[in-house]
Amino acid sequence: MLFNHLFARKHGGTLILRIEDTDQERSTKESERMVISDLDRLGFKPDESPDAGGPFPPYRQSERLKIYGKYAKELLDKNQAYYCFCSEATLTEKRELAMKLGRPPVYDGTCAKISPADAKARFAKGEKAGIRFRAYSKEYVLHDKVKGDVRFPPDVVGDFFITRTPRANESETAEGVGMPVYNFCCVVDDHLMGITHVIRGEDHLSNNSRQLQIYDAFGWELPEFAHVAVVLGNDRQKLSKRNGDSSVFEYLNNGYLPEALLNFLALLGWNPGSEVKPSSGHPELFTMDEMISYFSMEGLQKAPAIFDVQKLNWMNGQYIRSLPLADIAERARPFFEAIPEWKTALGKNSKDWYVGVVETIRGECTILKDLPERARFFIESRPEIEDAAKAVLVDPANAAVFTTLAAEVSALPEVLTAELVDQLQKSVGAKSGAKGKGLFMPIRAATTGRTHGPELKKVFPLLGKKALVARMRAIEERMREHQAAVKA
Repeated sequence: MLFNHLFARKHGGTLILRIEDTDQERSTKESERMVISDLDRLGFKPDESPDAGGPFPPYRQSERLKIYGKYAKELLDKNQAYYCFCSEATLTEKRELAMKLGRPPVYDGTCAKISPADAKARFAKGEKAGIRFRAYSKEYVLHDKVKGDVRFPPDVVGDFFITRTPRANESETAEGVGMPVYNFCCVVDDHLMGITHVIRGEDHLSNNSRQLQIYDAFGWELPEFAHVAVVLGNDRQKLSKRNGDSSVFEYLNNGYLPEALLNFLALLGWNPGSEVKPSSGHPELFTMDEMISYFSMEGLQKAPAIFDVQKLNWMNGQYIRSLPLADIAERARPFFEAIPEWKTALGKNSKDWYVGVVETIRGECTILKDLPERARFFIESRPEIEDAAKAVLVDPANAAVFTTLAAEVSALPEVLTAELVDQLQKSVGAKSGAKGKGLFMPIRAATTGRTHGPELKKVFPLLGKKALVARMRAIEERMREHQAAVKA
């Protein structure tokens, strides 16, 4: 969908969302709802769709059965298709026997020998039947924009179903034929909807061995096809839950930004070229407008792409840091509000305070879901102390810094500013004789329980003097508990 979107927008074309749901066992209203919801959250606005409408309705294949029935009957009338009365059990036996004999498991043409008159009579009496296309015995060549010329030898597929045989508890569709199959529906729809370009995964490439024949039978013009390479996991195996294959819904709900996801996914199968210079200054960070401007089919790649979750995390972190602060704070707020302690804190403090909290820690996070945890020290009553900070806090060489810091903090006014924090650190350094890492590391450990983090001149004003003093006392108390436990 993404590459189709980029191509359509670049060339002023029409982007169509069609719900291909004739496989009733695999298609559900819930899956359709999820697809439409995911596309909406990613910012896709199809020009034609079940919701938006358009000049070629309906846009659900399950609602177009009369149309498919009309064209299936046209093929029957031309003797380019025929009724197949073979049961599923019979077809399974035929496939197994062919494979046992080392032959391709294609249909042997049993029902092709039945005269059209006899077949219609049997069908009229209520015998269940699907409709098979009489495959042409000639080579087809697909001129693919990515793969080049792809050849399909004669007799590679045999006669194939264009409508399925209804099961015992099923009836024919409104047009008196079975449920149409994917390859038939797509060709009919692409022709009727005026589709000019189809960009899809290479796993669909084999479908062209059937689709080209259907185009040929009707004398319809082919759209241009581009089959892009599959995406593999880091282990170079098919994507699975283990190596990155999660739904868009899951990624967005875990705090990945739509902009980052789209940027990352675009580069999985498309190379914009080394001469392209995006406004970000980084060769892999593009706005949607830039991707549309630079996109071309020539940049679509033949080799499989690797879904690297670490790269996605890096890219998402870049977007968290570069997008407007107010925007990131607004998007992150639901993740904070989902945690009771944070929901309480947000109710007690101003919006500016919350935005300030996000500003201090967004540089440390790769997904929005990380932000509440990284900012936890702003609201925790008993701060967690990292092992590295414990080593700093028990080091006798830092005693003068701690003593001086406690005295200087007690003399601060209630409302703290960045300037006051700068003065505080300079004063502690001058009075204790400490400087550089020997000054800043003990101050950070004594006030946050950590040895790394955002600038203290941003942290202290958000805490305020009262909370800062309380934190320092809590850290002292926890360190006494820790030392007592070590001695015991």
